[in-house]
Amino acid sequence: MMSKTFLVIPAVAVAFALAATTPVRYGTGLPATGSSQPAHTIFTSPGEDCETMMGVSWASPVGTKAALMLINNTTGDTTMIESVGTVCTTFDSIYSKLGDNTDVFERHVFDRHVVNISNLTPNTVYSYRVVTGSVPDTVLSEPRSFKTAGAEVWKAAVIGDFHHYSPLWRRLDASMDMINVLDSVSGGFDWVLSPGDQCAWGGSYNYWTELAEQPAYKNFMWGSVQGNHDHMTRENGKSDAFYRDTHGNPLNGYAGQEGIAYWFKYGDVLFFMLNNEGMRTAESLIPVFDWMEKVTEANPSRYIVVVQHYEWLIGTNGTNSQLDRFSEVFDRLGVDLAIAGNNHAYIRTPALKNRRPVAAGQGTFYMVTSSSDDSRGRALKPIEANNEIISTRWSEGPKTVGAMLMDVDSTRIVMSLYDRNGTVRDTFTVPAKR
Repeated sequence: MMSKTFLVIPAVAVAFALAATTPVRYGTGLPATGSSQPAHTIFTSPGEDCETMMGVSWASPVGTKAALMLINNTTGDTTMIESVGTVCTTFDSIYSKLGDNTDVFERHVFDRHVVNISNLTPNTVYSYRVVTGSVPDTVLSEPRSFKTAGAEVWKAAVIGDFHHYSPLWRRLDASMDMINVLDSVSGGFDWVLSPGDQCAWGGSYNYWTELAEQPAYKNFMWGSVQGNHDHMTRENGKSDAFYRDTHGNPLNGYAGQEGIAYWFKYGDVLFFMLNNEGMRTAESLIPVFDWMEKVTEANPSRYIVVVQHYEWLIGTNGTNSQLDRFSEVFDRLGVDLAIAGNNHAYIRTPALKNRRPVAAGQGTFYMVTSSSDDSRGRALKPIEANNEIISTRWSEGPKTVGAMLMDVDSTRIVMSLYDRNGTVRDTFTVPAKR
């Protein structure tokens, strides 16, 4: 499933496939059996070190030959990387809804492919296509791209909680439009960070396939965490497999969480991507914290950022949620920034240590992103608790659309919250302390 064997395909066959490929656009939902494309649900995920590594995952019909055609956009060098898939039945017979609001059991059995690309050139844009079939009947997917880390200054879009749901396609339109706003106000960003809930039901494979066809997914690496909606089905079935089997994340998580909880470095930032569904008890936090301590010690970094789905504080009224479960360990590890989602209302703290405000650079900033789907936001209520550690809150009510830019260099991280019109609603600076 993660081969680095090189496959040589005659240039004439590649040229034929390029000429024969017909672009496919998805706008109103897919059939119950998903995409008709030979390779589909293609995502770019972080490699462990994004300066030289990246992950690409996709699905193809069982038994189909497949390879990744990788192109260095600077040099034009092309590499073919063969991939051997493993049969995936995770999404077979899942009760769902199609784009026309039809009730359906989705039936998906496919070969799952994950290619872990290494030896990439830092600070370089790459494009790639998935090649399926055998000569002369090879077919190429539409081109996709990513940018490796290595620039002295880089930016990421931070967006979550858009709950893609085919019958309400406007949710996805709102969030993708918000990404375009971030692209405009930033002058271009390098990748996308998501604190979860990309799908309304992660068990509905069609929804992942539809996401993968959006330009924001085709053109960027997505570093994401599993949200509670990504973990569930329409009938409230729950499984980590829905997220794991649609992503090619690094398999460096603690035991039992490989590919779901993971870490990666983008530039000099160490990101911990946590899975709340595996951290519901005090006992379940013990291996998480042990893992984080070992990874931090082995990977000295200028900044440490932790991302999970469940909120640190409730944005609507300021009451406690996850903050008290993590703050002591974050203080010990020197976490600079903690990002979460889920509550659908923006809230952030000043730098905190021992759960009290301290000077920037001496503690951890905690923030919770807003929703971005123009559908499931929440109105703010009077603050009921923690007023002394709340810097600001923001929401537009149920029809909230917001997202953030993360602007990083060697001296600071600047986080800026934008609304759908490109207006800055909050900004704060996390200074480097290493």
